[in-house]
Amino acid sequence: MRYRNSITSIIPILISISCLYVFYIKVDDFSNFFNEIKNANYFYIIFATLLLFVTVWLRSIRWKNLLDSDSKIYILFKIQMIGYFSNNVLPFRAGELLRSFLVSDKGKISKSYALGTIIMERFLDMLMLLLMTVICIFISPISDIGSFSIYYLFFIVLAIIGIFLFFFIIISKGFIKVKMIKPFLDKFILTYKNLRFNQFLYLSLYGAIIWFIYWINVVLIFKAFNISTELYQSLLVLIVASIINSVPSLPGAIGTFHLGVELILRTFNIANDELSIYPFVTVLHLYGYISLTVAGLYYFIIDKNIGFRFFSSLKK
Repeated sequence: MRYRNSITSIIPILISISCLYVFYIKVDDFSNFFNEIKNANYFYIIFATLLLFVTVWLRSIRWKNLLDSDSKIYILFKIQMIGYFSNNVLPFRAGELLRSFLVSDKGKISKSYALGTIIMERFLDMLMLLLMTVICIFISPISDIGSFSIYYLFFIVLAIIGIFLFFFIIISKGFIKVKMIKPFLDKFILTYKNLRFNQFLYLSLYGAIIWFIYWINVVLIFKAFNISTELYQSLLVLIVASIINSVPSLPGAIGTFHLGVELILRTFNIANDELSIYPFVTVLHLYGYISLTVAGLYYFIIDKNIGFRFFSSLKK
């Protein structure tokens, strides 16, 4: 069992390291690489970073509606940030469990119900990714990416949603009969049972705004490197990058993100200048990874109610 756990832990590390090696080994001159990053237009990068924080605030509003609690939006915003920090430094998306624990403790909500709202958030995100894929297919003047049909993206996202629903049905229909975990699952599933159709539409509206901001951010990072693109191309980059997040790798999709986005750029010949590809992909990954990690770490350090001092007090 210990050997199997070790293999499970090593595989994502190997995947990320291999992808990073394949990506950066093609950089001929790192002095030019860093010059490209240095000479980027940081107005666009800073603007994209600010918009990214706006999406976290919108997520906090959406989460409050799902929780149906008296939790303040700013508290949920800070918990979201700490969750991003944990997801970016710890394996197996540990930040999601941390979020459910914190909001349960501060909002006097059951941990299973809190976890159910987080999983519901992820499901709504997958539906929005499906919507973005449909929009991309609709506005794209091409139907093929090399030998790969663009319509395959739709079925890939649909398959991810199908797998999610399959496991949820298995849990709700199968494990619900096990007496030891039945109380946990009853509250977990209550998240979905309580969701009304008009509430679902309201939450989906927030989700659509969040994902359109993500799309804008990809466009802004392209502009930072003076790379001319069509709207469908930037949307395609967003879709592929989002799908890649489901591939086992180091936290933050390190390596897999880089290689996947590079593949799209090369397939479409989006970055005509070979030197621009690697700095662009690096910044596209780092602007969000660094900003969310640093902000989350900040709240984890300074906030005595949900941060380090809170967890230290639990040990006592």
